[in-house]
Amino acid sequence: MINKRLIGTVPDSKPYIAGNVALQWFSLLSNAGMIFSFAWFLQQLLEGAAAPRTLVPPLAAGLAAVLVRGICTVGTGRMSFLAARSVKRTLRRSIYEKLLRLGPAYSQNMATSEAVQLAAEGVEQLETYFGAYLPQFFYSMLAPATLFALLAPVSLRAALALLVCVPLIPAAIAAVQTWAKKLLSKYWGQYTALGDTFLENLQGLTTLKIYQADEAKNEEMNVQAEKFRRITMKVLTMQLNSITIMDLIAYGGAALGVIMAATQYRAGHVTLGGALLIILLAADFFIPMRQLGSFFHIAMNGMAASDKIFRLLDLPEPETGGAEC
Repeated sequence: MINKRLIGTVPDSKPYIAGNVALQWFSLLSNAGMIFSFAWFLQQLLEGAAAPRTLVPPLAAGLAAVLVRGICTVGTGRMSFLAARSVKRTLRRSIYEKLLRLGPAYSQNMATSEAVQLAAEGVEQLETYFGAYLPQFFYSMLAPATLFALLAPVSLRAALALLVCVPLIPAAIAAVQTWAKKLLSKYWGQYTALGDTFLENLQGLTTLKIYQADEAKNEEMNVQAEKFRRITMKVLTMQLNSITIMDLIAYGGAALGVIMAATQYRAGHVTLGGALLIILLAADFFIPMRQLGSFFHIAMNGMAASDKIFRLLDLPEPETGGAEC
């Protein structure tokens, strides 16, 4: 799901992707710091060592975490917007400039409706790929490693069990990827075919009316629309099944964290504060990967569109140039 050529085509987006990942990571650290502080305070209460001054650290950590996460959330949205803007500017300009250089000859290799759809919806899908999927891809690998490093001193067994379960989500994504790639290729084929037929019939509507062939073309479009509806339903079914599998893994992993915390506390291997840390941070192991799975389906649409965009950009150009035609 990492297309080096696609990323290299939009180099301006790289700093924004890196900034997005960094801001999400700082947000994770602030949340973990708040949870550690409150767990420590509860442990102090249990041991009877709590005093008015011991309430200051968790309150300060809570306020700091809210402030940092608010700033990071705004910053993450800004980085996503800037990355998407870079993609829109670069790819749409590349497509339109290529069409100008090709001149009328482009229609011999690509339908007009397909070129328009790629410049509009195809680029829009790739905006999400750069603005959401790629940052989440890198963050989803950084977050579990960070949480493992934080929880390992508390309970190495629980931290290791949670870390081992995390790759089950990308394994489910990889299992779906091959099927999804073929299905989305058919989806885009039906989508562009329907758009091309509609544009052609619209341009020749007067002629069709004169020769009374509009009813036949209407039936033809109904058949293509039904094919597109069926392939769309297959895509939605694939996405729903994939999301269900990822949800089961994510919720099952969080439940495993609760079970591990309870068993470790019962065996006396962790304190009550340590058990609370494991319970509260267990879900954070899986949330980034689960979010990545949500973006995966949009990313697959974008990758299918990028293949067609590069096919257009790789078309040989006439020696005279499109601008002189």
